[in-house]
Amino acid sequence: MPVEVTMAKLSPTMESGQLVKWNVKVGDPVKEGDVLAEIQTDKAVMPMESFDDGTVALLDVQEGDEVAVGQRVLVLAGKGEDPSQLAEQMKGGSAKSEAAPAEKKEEPVAAGAGAAPGAGARGASGGPDYGHSTASATNGQQGGNGNGAASHGGRIRSSPLARKIAESEGVDLAQVDGSGPNGRIVRSDVEAFLQNRGAAPSGGAAPKMPVAAGPARETQRVPHSRMRKTIAQRMLQAKQAAPEIHVTADIRMDRIVGLREQLNAQLSKQKIKLSVGDFVTKAVAMALRKHPGLNASYEADHMVLHGQVNIGIAVALDGGLIVPVLPNADQLGLVEIRQGTLALAEAARGNTLTPQQMMGSTFTISNLGMYGVKQFDAILNMPEVGILAVGATEARPVVEDGQLVAGQVMTVTLTADHRAVDGAMAAEFVRTLKGFLEEPATMLL
Repeated sequence: MPVEVTMAKLSPTMESGQLVKWNVKVGDPVKEGDVLAEIQTDKAVMPMESFDDGTVALLDVQEGDEVAVGQRVLVLAGKGEDPSQLAEQMKGGSAKSEAAPAEKKEEPVAAGAGAAPGAGARGASGGPDYGHSTASATNGQQGGNGNGAASHGGRIRSSPLARKIAESEGVDLAQVDGSGPNGRIVRSDVEAFLQNRGAAPSGGAAPKMPVAAGPARETQRVPHSRMRKTIAQRMLQAKQAAPEIHVTADIRMDRIVGLREQLNAQLSKQKIKLSVGDFVTKAVAMALRKHPGLNASYEADHMVLHGQVNIGIAVALDGGLIVPVLPNADQLGLVEIRQGTLALAEAARGNTLTPQQMMGSTFTISNLGMYGVKQFDAILNMPEVGILAVGATEARPVVEDGQLVAGQVMTVTLTADHRAVDGAMAAEFVRTLKGFLEEPATMLL
């Protein structure tokens, strides 16, 4: 019998996706596990795999189409079935499909080349136009053309830069003569008007307006990517739904820095190099075991205290952010944390993350220390009740035994959902984390 393949829900927030690339065509034989297509979800580009054997009889959507979760995307003919005959019967969609129609594609504001990134997933999620489109709409001031500047439909013909300068200087473009094609007002026209307007009545020389060197840069309107739209939606949801509390602490990292150097010397033959972030991940996971109220999710009538400690590791991508998950981090050693973190980051940047690698986090770490950032506040990754912002480990002046000395210091900030986490609970968690990092041997107890 025929197999109808529909769009799967590949993330908790996915409602639709974009089919980036078909890897099969009508008539191709397909086996279970074959990659049928590459799908842009709200998280990443993923492969859509087949769970059945058959022959491709019908492709319902084209590359670039937006597809709702549950909507049919192709039909496989079973053994002994005629694919061409089946395609005629199945055209027009499945009678049993109740999926919502795919979203209508947004038309770009201005012409520009766009291409969704290709990689892998079993589902579909709309990929945006990544091209840059130059704004060319004429939004000049309306009014008369007192000094002869050309107009069209009540709007004065002018270049974007001329309009910008005129707006910043309070110039009415209707009073400016245009020297460009068809009387179009350009930058030099506005600058000449400003010089004449500022001329001294006595005939003295007016100060000359400085003119920027080099060609003018046009303003661009860049369509939001699907990832950026999702980030915006989730950040707004977090700020609206959860009253936040922030707890910040400076942590002496001298012992961690020394221990890292010793361990990396021993691991050099294995080509493994631990980072300070690996120690932070381990310490956070151990602290969550002692403070289960932070390893939790908030629901209207319940607090969900998770049995597993699954750490979400924020990974920066071009144009966005993704949070793959390191499961059971409290049970992993430092080498396993390093290997797991590297594998997740490489998969994220290579668009090869699986849905399982992006689900189930119970607490998130966002580390900007590698950028030299000293301190920042992270926004909650809902429905988690806590996220840790990690700054750079750097040499700072500290007081030790009454003396001012140089020490390795890192600043961390816990953001917690105040509906679930009180100030004292947040402070206790940070104190435990600080203790683990300042005395790393205590993590063995």
